[in-house]
Amino acid sequence: MARKMKSAEIIPVVSEYDKLVEEILELELKLAALAEEIDDLENHVCVELRAEYDQKVGNLEYQAQAYRLEIARLKRAIELLQAAINRQEAAKYEDVQKRIEEEYKEYEEDLHKKAEDMKRDSEYAKRRAKKDQENEEKAEEERRAGRDSSKKKGKKSDKNESEEGKAKEEEPPKEDSEEKSNDSSTDGDRAESEGLGAERVNETPKQELKRLYRYIVKKLHPDANPDATEKEMELLRKAQKAYSEGDLETLREIADQLDDTELTEKYSDTPEDLIKLRELRAKLAEKVEVLMEHIEEIKNSFPYNEKDFLADEEAVAKRQDEIAEFNRVCADKIIELQKKILELSEIAEKNQKEAEKRKRKKS
Repeated sequence: MARKMKSAEIIPVVSEYDKLVEEILELELKLAALAEEIDDLENHVCVELRAEYDQKVGNLEYQAQAYRLEIARLKRAIELLQAAINRQEAAKYEDVQKRIEEEYKEYEEDLHKKAEDMKRDSEYAKRRAKKDQENEEKAEEERRAGRDSSKKKGKKSDKNESEEGKAKEEEPPKEDSEEKSNDSSTDGDRAESEGLGAERVNETPKQELKRLYRYIVKKLHPDANPDATEKEMELLRKAQKAYSEGDLETLREIADQLDDTELTEKYSDTPEDLIKLRELRAKLAEKVEVLMEHIEEIKNSFPYNEKDFLADEEAVAKRQDEIAEFNRVCADKIIELQKKILELSEIAEKNQKEAEKRKRKKS
């Protein structure tokens, strides 16, 4: 009895090597998931949120910004014209306008850049939506082709079944569990016949996109792969672009090129490799923390922090009305300032003519 109790109390010892490998693999998976989430947020989710924001509110805010700039320019023009009139100096509005264009050049460039960014985000949102639709249609074609292939196999087997019908009638009935097993193999057969990975069978294109990208990041990310070559980094950059564009075919091609060498093949249970594994674990853990902080920053910044607002139709309508009213006030103000400039320009022109007349008399 004592001997049995002692044997039951024996706890298997996990070596440091096995523990390090397990922890590193977990960190690699987490890092890949976080990197994928960041790329998805920065290059897809946030771009679409910006496009949606621009469509609902941003265009009105852009107009408001343009009005503010125009009002500032007009006020500056009035200031320059009035100063010239007070000094009884010649002043042409064209000359004033050139000076203002130079003074407000930086503001004009910022406004132009905002317009370009809005246009780019809108075009991306349309392009990505089109690509996602194409992926869905292609996935449906693959599923349809798989079903057709299964039907053809079924028809071929019907003939054999009819020839063996009598023999089967004499056999005892099959258990339900066996029939279910045969049914469940259909998807796997289809995947194999279509050259698809088993994991693709029940995936949507978006799910496959994420899975492939995480796999690629796990293999190529410099933090998970410290010895990454320039060729591998180029593949990673290509994958990042493909992921942001929803290019599923390119991600499949990149994934097929990757080396499936396991961690245990790269590092062995030696003192030298244990040191490398400890360093790798520490580096991965540190990078995971950095990526988690980065994700938090993204979610607390524009445009992600406007996500709930954009989903609130009443809040959006209220802000639209507020900005639209502000823009109407600005438009009226601009008309008022333009009239003032016209008056001052006429006075400045009259003063200039009188100055020229006095000059001719003196001569």
